[in-house]
Amino acid sequence: MGRRDTAVQTTLHRLRTLLDEKFQPGDRLPAEQDLADTLDVSRGTVREALGTLALEGAVTRRWGVGTFVSSAGTKAPLSMSKIVSFRDRIQAAGHTVDLVSASCDTVPAPPPAAQALGLEPRQPIWLVKRLFNVDGVPASYMRDHVPLKIGTDDVDPNPMLDVETDLFTFLGRVARYPALSATTDLEAVLASDHGAEALGVQAGFPLARTLQTVYGYGDVPLAYSVSLHRTDVVRIRITR
Repeated sequence: MGRRDTAVQTTLHRLRTLLDEKFQPGDRLPAEQDLADTLDVSRGTVREALGTLALEGAVTRRWGVGTFVSSAGTKAPLSMSKIVSFRDRIQAAGHTVDLVSASCDTVPAPPPAAQALGLEPRQPIWLVKRLFNVDGVPASYMRDHVPLKIGTDDVDPNPMLDVETDLFTFLGRVARYPALSATTDLEAVLASDHGAEALGVQAGFPLARTLQTVYGYGDVPLAYSVSLHRTDVVRIRITR
């Protein structure tokens, strides 16, 4: 992580503390330069940190008027702007994430996964299923499809059954094929079958579904993921 990223993250943490301890919903924050002087950082660093808080919904920025503390929300923000794990995104916003259940099996590749990963239909593939709670509530059900081999190397995704090893950590540190880019499609769906059961909702409950393909060096596809998110627990925000 570069110096600027570190400064912004530190400023972000300190601003969150200020919001919790010094301000109420609806309060107007001091000007950017005043905050910069208080926190002993540059105005640009404060502006970037406030931008992140605005994306999370913690503050509302009104052009020419100022920055105001938003009303407390109940949904955990899930930003899709960077290649970062689900757990890290949610925890960075101050929420608790727990891995409730996980499994890893070899299955025939479903057509979307086979197409995304350049495999033959129904070719054997790893399927890792994981269910996450956010603040104690079932929130996201993820199915990661990983080839049995990447290049000439055998792949064993069982380390992903530990909450400390997300897909990107596994690819980069365990399999040694770091994720360099990803494409994500977002769509609205209604809960059915195993998704509804896993997330503890009734069939027909509105969910957000993300379809993600992860690429490594040379645009080689490394993984294909299908995730279901409860819309009453997780708010997905995409910035471009």
